[in-house]
Order: sequence, then C-alpha cells, then structure tokens
Amino acid sequence: MIPAKLIVLAGQSNAVGVGHCSYLKRHCSPEQVAQFRAGYANVPVNYFSHDHRSGGFVPTKIGDAEASQDTFGPEVGIAGWLTEHPQEDPYFIVKCAVGATSLLQDWHAPSGWLYEALVTLLKESIALLEAQGYTPSVQAFCWMQGESDTCDEATVSDYIGRYDRLLSAFKEAFAPYLKDCVYIDAGISEIWPFYTRINDAKAAYARGRDRHFYIDTIAAGLTTKYEPDDTPDIYHYDSGSVLKLGRLFAQYALNERG
Repeated sequence: MIPAKLIVLAGQSNAVGVGHCSYLKRHCSPEQVAQFRAGYANVPVNYFSHDHRSGGFVPTKIGDAEASQDTFGPEVGIAGWLTEHPQEDPYFIVKCAVGATSLLQDWHAPSGWLYEALVTLLKESIALLEAQGYTPSVQAFCWMQGESDTCDEATVSDYIGRYDRLLSAFKEAFAPYLKDCVYIDAGISEIWPFYTRINDAKAAYARGRDRHFYIDTIAAGLTTKYEPDDTPDIYHYDSGSVLKLGRLFAQYALNERG
C-alpha cells in the first residue's frame, strides 16, 4: 500500500476563492499562469463548491471555484507550493466550500448541511484512494471561515465554541486517519465587524492546543481592496492573496512556517 496525504480545505467564500484569473498576470509570470491553467495533476483535488463538483480527483487548476466564473481558490496555491517542494508521499486536496455560509447554521456539527457534505466528500475521497491501493491519512484540516459569523454580538461570542464542536465531531468521525493531522485556522480580513474579536479568539484557541495553528492573514499582508479595478470586491481576497493563502496553508501543513 502507498501512503497518501490529504489536505482538507473547508469554509466559505474565501475558501471557495474569488480570485479573478484575469488578474494573475499582475502577480505571476506567463509561464506560471499557463501552469495554473493547465493544472497540477501531481496534486489533484476532489471538490464541492457552489454549483461545481469534480466527481472525483482531478488536476488542481484555476477556473474551478465556481462553474459560472473564471475564478480560483487557495487550493491552487497549495498545489503550487507542494510542486515547488516535492514530498516523498503523494498529496491530494479535498475541498468543500460554499460562500455566505455560517458556522452557526450551515457548518454546525454534526447536523449542518455543509458539515455533512464535508464528511461525505472526505469519506468518498478516502474510499477512492483506498480502491487505488493507497493508504490515506489526513495531513491537515485548513479552515477559512468566520465572515458570516462576525456581524453581531451573539454569533461572535460563541464562535470558538462552535468551531471546537466542529473539530471534535470531525476528529471523532475520522479518528483512524488523523494521527498526524494539523489544524490550521485562517483569520478574517479587517473589513468585517468584530473581526478583531474573531481573530483573537481563533489565535488563542490555536495557542492552547497541540498541532493547532492560526494564520494571521492581516499580518501576512493579504489584501481585499485592489481587484477588480473598477469596483474592488472588498470582501474577498485579491488574486495574489488567494495564492498566498494557499501557500501559507501548505507551509503550515508541512511545518515549514519559517
């Protein structure tokens, strides 16, 4: 049996990715953009995102965030970083993300519809790999969410409690596959109400637990204010920041945080 490492990517719209492919030429060489468009067959993804479902593992590439838009998500940055830093074992990405969804309702564990969708997708992914002769394990759980839960005091106050319940349910459901798993929670941007409280709670939660990490996306320089040119979408990361978020997830997943 061949070991296979899974990176799970979950959350709302900044996990879906609203990075516009047309702006990548500002941040990357033509050769890099061509690679993004062709895809990374060496780091395939199995995804469910809005109206787009891969139906199995496919090359990770731009243009697959939503079927109706030429956009991409952090998975492209994950695959790019792993390609630049080859690993002994093969890596696979499992992505379940839908915009404008909350931890209060949609991701509520164990009965929220998106939590159930994630569990189903990951179980299917594990079964696909096992049928191909792999021995899969989850290397990292990457969480990019919180924007929908930060608009009022009531939802902010118990955000981390709900996140803890989600992780507890996830750990129980996939215990045999999580021996070396790390849990990576990314902060939300400063455009959101109560963003400081949400991010401080995320950081404190990670500090208090082994193999849990927090990505300070503001300190890392991720931006939301430049793209598109005419009417910047201030709620979603610009294309270069979407790539950077994925690369940060990959670095934390492999303990290469520098």
